[in-house]
Amino acid sequence: MIVPDQNTRWFVAPRKPEAETLARETGCPPLTAHILQQRGIETASEIMAYLHPSYDHLADPALLPDADLAVRRLRKALEQEEIIYIHGDYDSDGITSAALWTRLLEMLGGRVLTHVPHRLRDGYDVRSGFIETARTAGAALIVTADCGSQRHEEAAAAARSGIDVLITDHHEVGRTLPKAVAVVNPQRADSKYPFRHLSGVGVSFRLLELLVRDLALPVGKYRDAFVELAAIGTITDVMPLLGENRVIAKAGLSAMGSTRRRGLRALMRVAGLADAKPVASSDIGFMIGPRINAIGRIDEPSKALELLLTRDDATAQALAVELDQANRDRREQEAAILADAIRLIEDAHSHPTPCIVLAAPGWHRGIIGIVASRLVERYYRPTALISTDPETGIGRGSCRSIPCFNIHEALLECSDYLIEFGGHAHAAGFSIAADAIPSFREALNKAAMERLNPEDLVPSVAIDAEIALADLDRQLLQTFADMEPFGHGNDEPRLGTFGVPVRSSRRIGKDGAHLRLELGSRSDPPTSAVMWHRGDWADRISPNSRIDLCYHIRPDHYRGPERIQLRLLAVRPAADHPRKELSR
Repeated sequence: MIVPDQNTRWFVAPRKPEAETLARETGCPPLTAHILQQRGIETASEIMAYLHPSYDHLADPALLPDADLAVRRLRKALEQEEIIYIHGDYDSDGITSAALWTRLLEMLGGRVLTHVPHRLRDGYDVRSGFIETARTAGAALIVTADCGSQRHEEAAAAARSGIDVLITDHHEVGRTLPKAVAVVNPQRADSKYPFRHLSGVGVSFRLLELLVRDLALPVGKYRDAFVELAAIGTITDVMPLLGENRVIAKAGLSAMGSTRRRGLRALMRVAGLADAKPVASSDIGFMIGPRINAIGRIDEPSKALELLLTRDDATAQALAVELDQANRDRREQEAAILADAIRLIEDAHSHPTPCIVLAAPGWHRGIIGIVASRLVERYYRPTALISTDPETGIGRGSCRSIPCFNIHEALLECSDYLIEFGGHAHAAGFSIAADAIPSFREALNKAAMERLNPEDLVPSVAIDAEIALADLDRQLLQTFADMEPFGHGNDEPRLGTFGVPVRSSRRIGKDGAHLRLELGSRSDPPTSAVMWHRGDWADRISPNSRIDLCYHIRPDHYRGPERIQLRLLAVRPAADHPRKELSR
């Protein structure tokens, strides 16, 4: 039998009687009301807003901090034909932000230059070298997109050069703000904007909507033209797909199926997404986003920007092929670094610490963040991977964390050992002197021990609802389709079924990498279930045994009429775990 982790805890969300009342008030199925209640969406009006997201649910962009100052300065730059220099970032959020700013300001007649930094050559965020580049180019205004909130020295250097700086960002702010003409960031303590979880491109999308409105131009046309860019950045930056992000993602995905952007169409083709097929959030998260991010990790991110801006089909196709190849190369390097990291962990033979902190020369700085995520999935520990440079003695680190540990706060506590750092609660980056790594490792683990108890480091399987296999039908598929787009903060519903009879178990796919089960009693039609990358479990699941399952559901059109297929997320022996474990 199989046990992914002997200590994994399983929980089923308890049903509340209020769900039935909410279902009657809203007309949604009781299961939907139950799941939304568990996610903090607890009133009829909240449920209706969730099920029917609309631009009407967006706050007034004028509530963004310094929004009025930003619009005023942008209008001045446009009216006086000043050179505006956009500074984006090398990830998908920063690249879509830069594309949005560039295209709209050009459409408004602006004189625009755009820079997205190279991850290795330029480093993260605005640097002094860019300020000099902007000065030489004659720029009067720098606009940061998805960066800049903690670049005090660079903002001061720009001011000394006679250049104004307008910061648009969504990352954590420091104790003080850079001296800029505007710092438009909903994370500011004094922000009156009611939704704090916009992506970088989400902040840009809303601010530029205010500019369009201030210029008395049609806001609806602006939204239609640019919401797909905002959706890509929002989904790929793993922002919670609730509230305003849900509105942006839903509208953007709807627009993407008929996109007029030649580069995006070409990228969808090389990723295997048919032009006519409705685009899902998973398509962005697993097909489009990784290709945009890959070029920024191991090559020139400017190629992704050019892809999103080009009006030439041949250029679009060539760039899409380059992004696709970069993603293949990224996967190969990721696998090699992951194998190195696992070997370092398992060779240590030491008592496990709350955090994993590993360093090695030669690890690609653009890929260690992805590998850190893989290690969090495998070991369920906050993880920091550091790529060191023997020539300079400097390491560049990337962190990923578990839900109950704010890695940005922990880095702040360890900042005496760091050269610089920045990021979010669950993902961050930093630079460090190589000889400070042991002290940093000790300090980070100390911070974790003060914040975490042993149970926090035990992974759990959270099930939204227990259901019988006989109750899985097309209506349930449609019910869950109405909850799209899925993503961070709005996970696809996880269903649980317990004590399920196993009819057969076998390997499928290339080299038998995946697992297929046929489930259910012999008197009923079989239910098919698959689990990716777990083909080795096939020999450990015996026919006629019983197992507990956590899964998503999918339509299965293979070999005949449509059926329901289970996409397994977790499996365990049914007899080994008492039922009292099933609720929090």
